[in-house]
Amino acid sequence: MTEVSHWKKGILLGGVILISLFLITGNLSAQTQMQMSLGGVTGTYYMIGAPLAKYVNQHSKTLNVTPNTSGGSVENIRRVDSGSAPLGMTQTDVMYPAWHGLKPFEKPLRNWRVIGITTPVMANHVVTLASYNIKTISDLKGKIFAIGAPGSAAASAMDLFLDHTGLKKEIDARMLPHQDYPEMLLDGKIHALNRSGAVPATVVEEISSQKKIALVDFGAELEKSGFLQKYPYYQKAFVKGSTYKDEPRDITFFGNAGFFIVHKDVPDDHVYELTRLCYSEEAVSFVAMAFKGQNLNRKDPFEGNIGPVHPGAARYWKEQGIQVPEAVLK
Repeated sequence: MTEVSHWKKGILLGGVILISLFLITGNLSAQTQMQMSLGGVTGTYYMIGAPLAKYVNQHSKTLNVTPNTSGGSVENIRRVDSGSAPLGMTQTDVMYPAWHGLKPFEKPLRNWRVIGITTPVMANHVVTLASYNIKTISDLKGKIFAIGAPGSAAASAMDLFLDHTGLKKEIDARMLPHQDYPEMLLDGKIHALNRSGAVPATVVEEISSQKKIALVDFGAELEKSGFLQKYPYYQKAFVKGSTYKDEPRDITFFGNAGFFIVHKDVPDDHVYELTRLCYSEEAVSFVAMAFKGQNLNRKDPFEGNIGPVHPGAARYWKEQGIQVPEAVLK
């Protein structure tokens, strides 16, 4: 072969490589990259969101979703509202103050929309060691109580409850990074911790595998204080006896459900595609294999919702014969 032929062959091969790279890059760039703000890696949102993102990425030609850790619901709605993460999960007790600019928010946040429900009612699990003999929330007077991570719905809800009942003055309540909670409780640095999550909660099982635990009951204080009447977006959450090792009692907590949210300016077609995939029977089964505490409810996706629904999600749900309720928040 002549030197010229080698040169022509090299040009041809280089052209093929460049065209292939262009096609690959073009395909990748055609996908919309989306960050999903969730919570701690052992928390309910992350346990649902991570496999959900994986499913979407395996089945969508237009979307690529990356699950992100965060402080939880309060941080999630802030990030979605600002557009720094177009997707996230949050709860109704965060939606309400965010929409109206109430504590812990400095101004109204109204750039988010709802896609559908993701969790059952998530209980504010308050866990202690059995050796402390703490049975009810009133028994925490004078104790160190880690109420939740800064930016989490758990911390926001518990702070509200303690303030409403007057217990805030008598309990040493602290907002601390939730990944440190199990070790801090086991080492005696705190007397109790609060983590919001579906039942059963992974963090409770993790602690109970190492030391005897007890759950802290809220039943009497919820009845006496009128907390649920003043804040109706919360409801009682029940944990049956023996759900967790070493805790034979039926326990009453409080909490609410979590919802999938998206920035209002994400195109309708993208949100339609996301909703279609995330709430397909296959996706629900895929997530359920990884985490039984999910509630990607295809039959009642707006149970307990108070936020406005994104038009792209509304289109999908209407096609499924689901009535899209008028938003409570306006």
